[in-house]
Amino acid sequence: MKAGIRFDLLEKIHLLPQQKQCIQMLIKTIVMAALQASSFCAQVQAGNQSFPRHTLAKAVPDSIDLTKIPYSEKDLTAFPIFDPPTDIVPLNKPLIRDFDRLFFPTKQGMTPLEGRVYKAFMTSATGKEWSLPFFEKSYRDLIIAAGGALIYQGKVAAAELERIKDEATYFGEEGSIDYTDTVVKVYAIRRKEGDHIFVQFSGYSAGGSIQICNCLKRRNELKHAKVPGYPAGDLTQI
Repeated sequence: MKAGIRFDLLEKIHLLPQQKQCIQMLIKTIVMAALQASSFCAQVQAGNQSFPRHTLAKAVPDSIDLTKIPYSEKDLTAFPIFDPPTDIVPLNKPLIRDFDRLFFPTKQGMTPLEGRVYKAFMTSATGKEWSLPFFEKSYRDLIIAAGGALIYQGKVAAAELERIKDEATYFGEEGSIDYTDTVVKVYAIRRKEGDHIFVQFSGYSAGGSIQICNCLKRRNELKHAKVPGYPAGDLTQI
């Protein structure tokens, strides 16, 4: 449909130039609004889904359920549990806190865990060449020997990091992980006696990062407790 606007009719009315300009702009605005309304109605009638709709925000769990992996009954050494593998050393003094909160990636999103933490940048020992595959294999072997299991592997979208930026104030500290550009591997050691252990690490061509959390099991397992009338949580689909 074409809309014809006869501005020549305005010449027959004695108006000031500014008045004519205002009337022309008003007419154009009314016509454009009418055309947009007509187009919107046509989309609705045709079932067009292109116009915006409200969506629900994704729910992200605040703990990690380990019910799908077996308990480890291995004897573990004192925290941080794992000494650096042969020919791998901390780049700086590791950061150790008796209590802190760390985010670990899961399939549902970045999930916070609390407990005692260890964080460090890793590099090769003097006179040795750095090897990322060796770094990953060495820690994997140590963790599996302690009864651990891989629960996540992958990168993290920038939008997910943006979501937690106000809580993850420790980003940039010693042992920080580049979640968007490196593949992160997350392992868990489920303990029947004592607290669970979570380990995440990643690396690149010249070094790596590792973070270990001696998770407060009682706090996190209460989130999955069976309460009459409510099912136990299954938060990680691992």
